[in-house]
Amino acid sequence: MAKRESARDRILTAAEAIVVGKGVSSLTFDEVAEQTGLSKGGILYHFASKDALVRAMVERFVYRFETGLAGIEKEDEDPHGRYTRAYVGATLGEAASTGEQYDRLGASITAALSNFPDLLEIVRQQNIRCQAAVEGDGLDPVDATIIRLAVEGLWMAEVFNVMHLDPDMKRKVTARLIERTRAPSTTK
Repeated sequence: MAKRESARDRILTAAEAIVVGKGVSSLTFDEVAEQTGLSKGGILYHFASKDALVRAMVERFVYRFETGLAGIEKEDEDPHGRYTRAYVGATLGEAASTGEQYDRLGASITAALSNFPDLLEIVRQQNIRCQAAVEGDGLDPVDATIIRLAVEGLWMAEVFNVMHLDPDMKRKVTARLIERTRAPSTTK
């Protein structure tokens, strides 16, 4: 039997759908109440303001990314470059929560950050954690950072619908980035 989604999670899911479908400016408690079947008071019980709701959306987005990354990292038996490979996989790989819905949510969250600049701190802290992990991953820190920035650039290009690689090319680019996280072979 599937666990029933909590009211808080239902609110966040509805808010995400509204932001993806209509934009952050259309996110209102009335709209969320209509989508969830909860009263406006029920929404306010969990989130005292729109700022608090958007903050929780950003936190959940970051949490889901970090949880997915940790799951990929845990399955990798090679410690050399493990975190960086997981980062590539969580962001671009088949294990990533990718697809149009995820990309649109990423774009919406990014747009929300421009309306709520104090929320940038959540993303900054996540990026600081990622960068520290990449630099301490057993790879050359510059090479690891180049890989991370390539991943970020490709993800952002897709999120903002600036460029979409052919799926086969994206798979090849992802594989090459992962390949660059492996220790060089000592056999010839």
